[in-house]
Amino acid sequence: MLTAKEFVAKIEADNESLFRAGEMQIKAYYEKNAENKEELIDNFTGRMVNERMNMEEISREVAAAAPGTDPEKLILLSKQAHDEAKHFQFVKEVVEYLSGEKLDMQKAVEAHASRLEQKGAAMIKKYNCNNNPLMLGLYQLLAEGRAARNWGMMAEVIKDPFISSRYAKIAKDETFHATIGRMELEKLCVTQEAQDEINAVINEFRKDLFAITSSKTGTLEESARLMEVYA
Repeated sequence: MLTAKEFVAKIEADNESLFRAGEMQIKAYYEKNAENKEELIDNFTGRMVNERMNMEEISREVAAAAPGTDPEKLILLSKQAHDEAKHFQFVKEVVEYLSGEKLDMQKAVEAHASRLEQKGAAMIKKYNCNNNPLMLGLYQLLAEGRAARNWGMMAEVIKDPFISSRYAKIAKDETFHATIGRMELEKLCVTQEAQDEINAVINEFRKDLFAITSSKTGTLEESARLMEVYA
């Protein structure tokens, strides 16, 4: 059996194909739509709603924590929930910047919240992350790690400094969130049973995250080939 640190390190190494595939599609999408304001407004509105969903789900995790939960864990999760609220605000600013109008928040959330196939936050429900600390740690390591790389690519490829500066900040926070997942998994993956539970779902999880990216960007042949390692 691998040690917990070895096991988590292997997960991170094996994530590289997913992360590279996402970066390639993000780059192609934003280069293609650089001047398509209507498409960008819809895209960023969806991203804004996803940040709100992330905030809600992580806050729910904090509120439901058992009395004996380590305070350090609660501090880290609370910071993540606060970060997601900041991201919600940042992306709202991007939408209003592009449209030149104040956003009707109620209308925007109602219009996009049902598009779960485009929302990374939907994975929290699918994999029962709110009730399974192992799956929550996996979500943070995979989904937040993927987000850090995707949003970092957005900050690089989008030329408008108002938008790129905000996504650079978001990417930095997502890297921290992935670190929370790594720390948690290194505590939890000390038995073969825990490692087996993750191995049973991890490739499906990766493919789900790729499908979420592809639902908006489309799928490049090269990125699809990268994902074949998870078949």
